[in-house]
Formats: sequence, C-alpha cells, structure tokens
Amino acid sequence: MEPRRIIWRVYHTISLLHTGRLFRHIHWRGDMDIAPIFGVIITTPSHPPPTLVFWRTPLVGSYKINTDGCVKDGFASGGGIIRDSSGQCIRAFFSFYGDCTILEAELRAILDGIILAQRLGLSVLWVESDSTLAIHCITKGGGPWHIQATIRHIRHLLSLDRDTITHIYREGNQVADLLASEGWDRRCYHEYSSQDLPRRHRSLVQIDRFGLPTVRGL
Repeated sequence: MEPRRIIWRVYHTISLLHTGRLFRHIHWRGDMDIAPIFGVIITTPSHPPPTLVFWRTPLVGSYKINTDGCVKDGFASGGGIIRDSSGQCIRAFFSFYGDCTILEAELRAILDGIILAQRLGLSVLWVESDSTLAIHCITKGGGPWHIQATIRHIRHLLSLDRDTITHIYREGNQVADLLASEGWDRRCYHEYSSQDLPRRHRSLVQIDRFGLPTVRGL
C-alpha cells in the first residue's frame, strides 16, 4: 500500500480501460485537463452541421400524402394529410392501431392515406413518409411476415409507374406527426376537412405552404 504503488496501479488501470475503449470521452467530463497525464487524448466527436428541411408541393394535377406512425407504451397509432399542388389541405386523418410495431404502424398509416385519397377520387399520388424502412419494404420488398399483407395491399393500390413514394425527414413531416400523436391520444379513427382542421394543424400547413424550412440537427 505504498503511495507510489497505488498511483502506478491507478494509472495502469485507467490506461487499460482507455485502450480497451471502456473509458470514453464522456467519462472525463469535468476532468478533461488531467486526461493527458494518463496518456489519454480526448477528441470531441464531430456532429454534422444543421440542415434545412423543406416540404415540397406536388405537381399541378397531383396530390401529396404525408403519413406518420407512432408507438407509445406498447400501443400504436398513425395519421396523415392529403394536400394539393398549392399546399392546401384536402383531408387529414388519424387512427388508432392498438398493439403493433412501429413499422406496422407506419405502413398502416400509408395504406390509410392511399385508401382515403382513392375514396375521394384523387389520383397521381405522391406518398411521403419519414420511415425509410417502410419505404424500402414497399419499393424493394422484404420485412417480417406479419406486414406482408399490408405491403401487398399498398402495392395493389399504388401504381409505381405513375405514383411516387419518397422519404422526408421528420422535421418536414410535422403535420403527419401531430396527427399520429392525436390518434394515440384519442384512440379512434377520425377525419378532418380543410374547414375543421384544428388551429395548430393549420399553422403547420401554412408553414409548409409558404416554403418555410425547419432545422434538422440542432
């Protein structure tokens, strides 16, 4: 228990932990200045710069469907909004799906949006979701067995030669995100027309219409 022996063992143990990547930069918080004493070089992890995310209007004569899924406390919901080439809301919806995965919720929200659009007699659709996995399952195939029926139904209703399905970051999908959360809170299926869309939803629609960006990465 000599002081020099104790100091050496502490130094040696810290060096081993760092070499084995068990002692990371976060563990040195507040003590960055003494790390070099132990031969540890602290580098601050780099983060990508913030980017601007825009919601884009569809072409004249076509309609855009933005959807989102939500899972909280083991229960899922979804929501979406259909807009025309001027960015005006045609119809919005939310639904409660009960016990299912986030991927299934994302796909069911997409399906609900397409069914609603076709019920309204709308064609030439641009479907946009913030789930890259859901989009991949629709366009490329794959995924667990329990979502295959939903994927087949979506593919049957969509014409990938005429219609489009793309990804958007969550920051550009805020209206659909809000509707999905509302579906979880209210636990039912409901539709809004452009006239009875709640004020908060209308504000987000207007932000998108005016081409105002949201910031991703702050």
